Amino acid sequence: MKNSIVRSIEGLYEDRTLELVRIAIRKGFKPIEIFKWLQIGMERVGKLYETSDYFIADLIFAGIIFQEVMELEELEALCKITPKNRIGKIMLFSVFGDCHDIGKNIFGSFAKTAGFEIIDLGTDVSLNKVMDAIETMKPDIIGLSGMQQETVYEMRAVVCELVTRGIRDDYRIIIGGTVVDDKTGQIVGADYATKDVTKGVEKCKIWMQEKAFPENNTK
Repeated sequence: MKNSIVRSIEGLYEDRTLELVRIAIRKGFKPIEIFKWLQIGMERVGKLYETSDYFIADLIFAGIIFQEVMELEELEALCKITPKNRIGKIMLFSVFGDCHDIGKNIFGSFAKTAGFEIIDLGTDVSLNKVMDAIETMKPDIIGLSGMQQETVYEMRAVVCELVTRGIRDDYRIIIGGTVVDDKTGQIVGADYATKDVTKGVEKCKIWMQEKAFPENNTK
């Protein structure tokens, strides 16, 4: 099942991918497993784009297929967040100047499966819109995505504004994207920086445990 789904999304087979995911759900595979297979397929699409075997239109289409999978009724029913299984709230967005959303969407899907409520502000989000949403929604965690070098400064601008308003310590901040590494995390002032979706979600789960039991906080 894994190999079939990976190859299907890698090959940009829309209908086949949707049907294979439906079959996987009927066979009892967990959403987190399916998401991991989809992620592998998406990573392969990204590599094909880097080697010029795929073009930007192919990359966009792969993102469309992934989003269609996420919107399958069968999958949404399994990933439904209830007060009983909700562990926290994550606000996600691609910073101002960045219109990419594939990585953000994949992370959001993994986090939702883990029990997080996701607030997705979308792409190319201005600083003012971000701050208004933070003040209104009061997320536990803020996730910033950026795919280009210049977006690092937009990420930093968000953190600096939180500091200026005296609310930086109220939130945990995670950043991801092509340009992200440990050094980027330090420049931005984030609590965690990663390109690995699975590690990112696991870190968010740890943060929520620390929030529930502050005596064990190791920030």
